[in-house]
Amino acid sequence: MVTFIISRTRQKKFYFTVESSEEATLLVSEFYSSKIACKKGITSLKNAVQGIARYQWNEEQDNSVSFIIKSINGRKLATSELYNNLQASTEGLMMLKAEIPAAIVIDQTTNFKNQKNTVKGSNNPIVTMISFI
Repeated sequence: MVTFIISRTRQKKFYFTVESSEEATLLVSEFYSSKIACKKGITSLKNAVQGIARYQWNEEQDNSVSFIIKSINGRKLATSELYNNLQASTEGLMMLKAEIPAAIVIDQTTNFKNQKNTVKGSNNPIVTMISFI
């Protein structure tokens, strides 16, 4: 299962990441001037993963591959992690397409110091601040 994480930069810009259950960052969004705009970006991303025409693959000099997910209007929403090859990036995208629509959102920009706590003796996180978009 993947999770959206809303964060804020020191310059007070908002962005989101999509993380795996192992807390690996799979996607990073563009920066937004407000939390509301960031949440709208998450909604746009959830809608965009349903359309094949909204993806752009980029090959790096070392032959690693990443992809960009774009909104309906062509705006860049998020960039993927680097993959070893096109097949691996395609498999990563297919997994994201399956899991993003049901992903929860964790807002790390609130005044709570610990958004995720772990039950003692367990690796299962307890999320203290969740919103559904």
